[in-house]
Amino acid sequence: MEGSAYALASGTIINAISIGKGSAFGVDLKVYAKVRLIDDGKNIVKGKVLDANIKPNLIERCVKNVLEYFGLDYSAYVETKTEIPIKSGLSSSSAVSNATVLATFDALGEKIDDELVLNLAIKSCFDENLTVTGAYDDATASYYGGITVTDNLKRLIIKRDKLKEDLDIIILLPNYKKNVDVDRMKLIKDYVKIAFNYALKGDYFKALFLNGILYASALNFPTNIIIDALSAGAITAGLSGTGPSYVAIAENGEKVKEVWKKYGKVIITKPNNEGAKIC
Repeated sequence: MEGSAYALASGTIINAISIGKGSAFGVDLKVYAKVRLIDDGKNIVKGKVLDANIKPNLIERCVKNVLEYFGLDYSAYVETKTEIPIKSGLSSSSAVSNATVLATFDALGEKIDDELVLNLAIKSCFDENLTVTGAYDDATASYYGGITVTDNLKRLIIKRDKLKEDLDIIILLPNYKKNVDVDRMKLIKDYVKIAFNYALKGDYFKALFLNGILYASALNFPTNIIIDALSAGAITAGLSGTGPSYVAIAENGEKVKEVWKKYGKVIITKPNNEGAKIC
């Protein structure tokens, strides 16, 4: 029994850590997962991350949680490969868990229940201590594609929308250390609420910019990088997740790339409104 699937990276519109509500959008960078199940009653799950030097704990946990949910004692081998930079603020953990859980459903031949897939993926991230809020905004954008606005604490999608697919998504990967200072992020909650209200109204570009300035300031990342993107014609720009990556949206990504390349590696890709798929 074999299955395979992919899920998306996502970019941040509103980081949910300070207020428990967030927003994200699907980015056309993918994680691919393959799962092979063996009906041997031994319940041994082994995994391998093919293109990154990290332990396979999360992908093994995803398969175990799906098998446990269905009351099965199969053994399994799972492997992933990714286009998403790891630990960069682009929802790699959400994408990995979504893809792996979906591939396991495919291997089992189970009917795809979107909410169940998401909940098992989020549970796996919690089990491996890879999320603070459950990252429901990231998880849903990775799974459904497009824009999601969410209540992370209630695991509720407040609204969904799409980004124009002819826009460029520009991602900067600077050589900064990750910073997850939750106390400092809580300090800005009243101002993040203002940004979140823009997202509720559908003004996602203002929301992304304000969120980016706020969180970059709180986490001691440079804000001038965001302004540099605007100077190069970006519609909006901000910090993605808790960094260190930045994300910009533009009609011409090459101009933004030119001004950002002095800060680190730059990737140009597209929005993805289609979401995760069995493949």
